[in-house]
Amino acid sequence: MRAGILEVLLLLIGVSGMALAQKVDPAQRVRAAYQAERQVQLSGEMRTTSYMQNQEVNTDVTVYRKAGMTRYEYRSPALGGMVLIDRGETLVRLEPATRTATVETVHRGPATVELVLKNYQAVLAGTESLLGRQADVVLLKPRQGEGPSRKLWIDRKTGAVLRTEQYNSRGNLVSHSFYTLVNWSADPSDSLFTVPEGWRQVPSALQTERHWEKAQLSRQVGFAIREPSYIPAGFVLDGFHLVYRPNNLPTAHIRYVDGLNSVSVFQHRCPPRRGRGFQWGRRMGRRGNCEFFTSSEGNVLVKEVAGIRFIVVGDLPETELQKVIDSLR
Repeated sequence: MRAGILEVLLLLIGVSGMALAQKVDPAQRVRAAYQAERQVQLSGEMRTTSYMQNQEVNTDVTVYRKAGMTRYEYRSPALGGMVLIDRGETLVRLEPATRTATVETVHRGPATVELVLKNYQAVLAGTESLLGRQADVVLLKPRQGEGPSRKLWIDRKTGAVLRTEQYNSRGNLVSHSFYTLVNWSADPSDSLFTVPEGWRQVPSALQTERHWEKAQLSRQVGFAIREPSYIPAGFVLDGFHLVYRPNNLPTAHIRYVDGLNSVSVFQHRCPPRRGRGFQWGRRMGRRGNCEFFTSSEGNVLVKEVAGIRFIVVGDLPETELQKVIDSLR
């Protein structure tokens, strides 16, 4: 009798131990997903959908990943067969129609997985089967205040993200992407991640991801650029960048990130002829000395001081952006 009871107790202990061993740590799953971006090798088909200005945009993409590099072949007619090759420090855009490769240097910012987990809580939302594989569903939501969130379907075996859903701070779905087919045993050729022989290589004219020194950028735009003295909690400086308005007016871009979200501060001289230059969304009226705009991507505040226009953009409450723009003096 005692032997039977002992066997039952041992069985219960074993089952309990197995349950503990199988318990999923959502933060560790997110770390595994970031690590898989650099390590997992595969080929597959992906469908991406974006919701912008009340329009749904669908794109089918063939994906190849190897040794930290990714090749995206866009099969949407609107993109004309464009190919992007992400090689970590450089981004190459292949234009088949002109046999041209445009190369841009990419400075990877501070948006590390640890910054993500510092500002966003990882919550296990369940387990699902995708493409015949078990995936842990992890929700990343702001630890404090309002902000965007992200839902990840992370392959249990490799850490690869099989599906992603991105939501704005109002909880609206703004984009999602998912694999429809994956070849886990694929060995993509190294040639897929290089510029084809005989193609013309040109540097990107804009280099919008280039990091500038503040003084150097000030000389490019023709005035001393100003940094905000207030930045929402959790955000860190990504860098100083140079962009151009449609009328070719140089514009300073200071970007701050918190892992998933960003706050952008643009500033340029006021053009002689009034006009936005950038698409800011739907105008919601004036807020003191600022104009307020909103869109599915976030909120925008605009003000002009002594011939300089300041534009603050972010998926944050208007009150937070107001503090940022008011601190630009």
